[in-house]
Amino acid sequence: MTLTYTKRVLVSGGAGFIGINFLTYMVRKYPEYHFTCIDKLNYASNTGVIDDLQKYANFEFIQLDLSENLETLLQVTKETTDIINFAAESCVDRSFDNPIYFTKNNILATQNLLECHRLNSNITFFLHISTDEVYGDNDDHAKEGIANLNPTNPYSASKAAIDLIINSYQYSYNLPITIIRPNNVYGPLQYPEKLIPLAIKCIQENTPVPIHGDGTNKRKYLYVHDLVLAIETIWSKQEQTINQIYNIGGTDELDNVSLVKLIFRIFGDGTINYVKNRNYNDIKYSIDTTKVRKLGWEPKISLEQGLKLCKQFSDFSIK
Repeated sequence: MTLTYTKRVLVSGGAGFIGINFLTYMVRKYPEYHFTCIDKLNYASNTGVIDDLQKYANFEFIQLDLSENLETLLQVTKETTDIINFAAESCVDRSFDNPIYFTKNNILATQNLLECHRLNSNITFFLHISTDEVYGDNDDHAKEGIANLNPTNPYSASKAAIDLIINSYQYSYNLPITIIRPNNVYGPLQYPEKLIPLAIKCIQENTPVPIHGDGTNKRKYLYVHDLVLAIETIWSKQEQTINQIYNIGGTDELDNVSLVKLIFRIFGDGTINYVKNRNYNDIKYSIDTTKVRKLGWEPKISLEQGLKLCKQFSDFSIK
């Protein structure tokens, strides 16, 4: 018997940290939607969770490199109604070492999805996950559509570039597309190259936690489930949110040293090793989240609460 679904949702990059948390929540909550996850799979992919999700009738996984397979992608999206695009390389340190790789994966991959949107008229909603780092180093509460894009590293530059390409598709082809720009997201199943999961891994292995420079760089943090709920809110209010940009962020701001000391307090004592700073390391990011809050969303989980929730997961980060 062929099941009838009210939506057929393509989730690109769904095996990554944020994508897998989104799918784990959505596939179970919305059995009337069919979710197809496309991911090329790499060192940070959550293949075990993908395997678990395949027991659900409304879930399918396709291994595919989005940057190289437009014709295949056009076939896969013939019946797609919605695209949620998480696909991206997101490690700033890796982007310094291989910037062309980030250009390929963060620009060409998403542009191929945009081509599917342009050529398949059945796709009515496209949500692209960007980052607050496109605004660059700032302390001015960057506001959507007003603040300039000023990326300072190859990762954030590739994300800003595809944001501008999206803008051109909106104007040139009249395509409905929504962009969200979250700040630092953390939570279960995050690969230990970002500071929070790396610090926890170091505590578990009794090794020093590396901190760039003097550790005074500040960031705000958002628990991954709060971000998933923000996406759900924006997705469910398409009449208001199409062709809009939304900053999404938490309220807890800490410098790197204070963050690691908080992690020590929750997960156990450790030591810090100050290492060479990045080629360029933004001092802080500041975004205005008034717009998304007007939709009825706000972060519910504080940083301390989120870290304590993470402690309940034996597999907080991929080993």
